[in-house]
Parts: sequence; C-alpha cells; structure tokens
Amino acid sequence: MNYIRRYWNILTNIGTHPDMSYIDLKRIQMVNLIAILCLLPTLCFFILNIIDQRYLLSTINLSNTICSISVLFLQYDGKHNFAKAMLLVSNFIFFLLGAMLFKNGGEYFLLCTLIASMLLYDDRRIHIFFCLATAFAIALLYFFPTIVPVAQRVPRLRLIFNISNALAFIVIAVNSFLQIIYNNMEKIEEQRRKLESMNRDKEKIFSIVAHDIKSPFASLEALVLMLRDQILNNTVSREYIQQLYQQIVHQNQALDDFLQWGSSSMRGITSPAILVLIEPLIREIIILFTDQIQAKQLKIEVAIPEGTHIFANKDHTSIILRNLISNAIKFSYVAGKISIYCSRNEIHTNIHIQDEGVGINPSKSALLFNVIQHKSFGTEDEPGSGLGLVLCKDLIERNKGTVDIQSIPNKGSIFTVGLPSYPTRNQTSKKEAQTCC
Repeated sequence: MNYIRRYWNILTNIGTHPDMSYIDLKRIQMVNLIAILCLLPTLCFFILNIIDQRYLLSTINLSNTICSISVLFLQYDGKHNFAKAMLLVSNFIFFLLGAMLFKNGGEYFLLCTLIASMLLYDDRRIHIFFCLATAFAIALLYFFPTIVPVAQRVPRLRLIFNISNALAFIVIAVNSFLQIIYNNMEKIEEQRRKLESMNRDKEKIFSIVAHDIKSPFASLEALVLMLRDQILNNTVSREYIQQLYQQIVHQNQALDDFLQWGSSSMRGITSPAILVLIEPLIREIIILFTDQIQAKQLKIEVAIPEGTHIFANKDHTSIILRNLISNAIKFSYVAGKISIYCSRNEIHTNIHIQDEGVGINPSKSALLFNVIQHKSFGTEDEPGSGLGLVLCKDLIERNKGTVDIQSIPNKGSIFTVGLPSYPTRNQTSKKEAQTCC
C-alpha cells in the first residue's frame, strides 16, 4: 500500500515545485489527477470497443488516452497553461463525439469539463465560454438524434457506468475545491495569529523602549552633565566615575538583550540548540557582576558539578541566567548570600538561583512572567533593566523549558529554570536522574 501511495504521489505531483503558491500547486495536481483518471478507463474502453467492432468509438478512446498522456508530459515540461487547455478542450471534444455518435452518457462528462474549467481558471470569460459551449452541446444531443445505428450504441450497463463515474467526479471535484478553501482558511487563520503575536511583541518592544530604555539614558545624560561640572571644578571623584561606568555597562547589557530578543521575535528567528555547559557559563556571568557583588558584600555559592549541561540556545541561556542572577543581586540585602545549584528530572536540568533578599508577595509573583513590570530599584537603589522576567519566560519557552518561583517576603526567593537535558547514549537511571546534581 505504501508503495502504491508513493508512486501515486509522484504522478499527481508531476510538474510541481516548492516555490509554487498553494492554489497553483492544487490546480496542477488536479490536472494531473484528471489526466491519470482518464488514462485507464479510456484505454480499457479502447480495447472493449475494438472487440465489439465499434472502431470509431475505439479511435475516440485511443485519442483521449494519447491526449491524457500528452497532458502529463506538458506538465512535466512546465507548460501548465497549455496542459490545462489541452485537457479541457480535448476531453470536451471527445466526450461530445461519444455522446452524439454512440449515446454513451458523454453529456455528463461535459458537465465535469465545465466544473473543471471553473476550478482550474480564474478568468470569468473562460467560465462563460465553457458554460455556453456545454449548453450548446447538450442542446445538440437532445434536439438531434444520433447518426449511427442503434446496434452501435453502447450497452446500458456501460452507460450507467459512465454516468456514475461522471457523478463521482463531480462530487470529488467539489469536495476537493472545498478542501482547498478550508486549507486556505486555516492558513489565513494561522497568519492572523502570527500577526497578532507580532503586534503583541511590538507593543512589548515599544513599552520597553518608552519606559526602560529611554529613561536610563536620560539619567546618564544628567550624570554626564554633572561629570562635566566636576571636571570644570576639578572635583572629579573615582567613585563617581565608577558609578557612571557601571550604569553604562548595565544599560548596554540590557540594550543588547532587548535588541536580540526583539529582532528574533519580529522576524520569527528560531535559533539552534546546542550542548551548553552550565558551570562555566555561570562563572562568566558572575564575573560581569563583580563590582555589584563586592559593593553589597555578597557571598556567591555555585554548587554545579563540572560537565553539567543542557541542550538549548547558548545566547538565550546566557540572557536568562544573566537576568535572574542580576535580579538576585539587585534584591539581596547587604552581606547576604546567593546560592546557585541544580537538579535533574527525566526531561530537564533545573537551575536554581536562591537569594536571601526582599522576596516577592505571592499575589505579585504570579504576574512576574506575564506582565511587563514597572521600573523597580534594588535594596541599594540599583536600577533594573526593565526586560526582566517577561523576556526570560519568552526565551525559556522558545527552548522548550520551564520556569518557577518560590518566594517568601523579606526572606528571599528561589527562581528555577528547567531546560532540556542533552540526550546521551548512556542514560542515567531514574533514581539518579531525580537526585541533585
């Protein structure tokens, strides 16, 4: 059955290529389908009519078979318009001749030709032409008797067979057309959802630009003006320059995250997942926050064994962890501790970032990953990046991960990010997978 289906698909897709529009593809497949379905019956009737000594009708059948084969060759050569015209005109002529000369029910196939012309062409003039031609042909059949002897007419059983095939074609053609409409509606609905998603991303981007990117640069402008005054008065302090530098670095990092996320969201970019070692990545991120960690006298404990890994996009993972570690530092009390450790289950490697800071009210924690938050300040008035957990959740979902938060006000929070574990040949046992890394 699979063998037959494979070759059937090859035949019905003769002349198609991936760059075609959906409607053109379906029309080419319909032409191929009609030509293929005409081949076997006309060839069989050619043989039967020779046996029955209906040589003129057998000649018509053979001519119809040759035209169907020619249509497939034209499709293969990419001459689709010529193939459509040849299929419709030749079938119209042969069905009319068979109906006029032998009363074989060909007038029902003329209706099939009319329906096929309406499905294969958008030009209303062609529709009108085939409509008038079909009406004229049927009028001829009913007003003018056959010119061949009654003995030459086809048997009643074959007449019923032809009429049944014509009706079956009409049903199949109409249902195929309806299926095309339904598929187009599904594609339109899918595109509508994508456009809505893009509009939501644009709203997020503009909101972030308005609230979290523009205002920090305004603050930097004020700091630079103050620095200019200090230079003029010869009162420049090293601490002030360091503060200015930290704000620039922090905002530049936030801007990089924003641009990467916004660009990938707007263009629908899907970044490849690779093997990412967790422990070295976290060490690199901690180095970026060395000044903030020292300023708040924080103790950072990283309990992640070497070789612990995930299967995700490295840039996305870096942005996720950088934002979460930044938040942990930002909301930690002076001389507090931040613990970073991991655990594993059958699907994900879970990275836990635990702080001993201000914590989050349970009523607010549920909204952190879904709503862009207003600009907030840490325990030492550190400015936030503004992207926060909405960006993290978006990138986590892109990497087929999970995120969770457990928090107690004034005692701290535990953010847990679960990202897919890289599949290895030597699978660990279920018991080992559930133990802490």
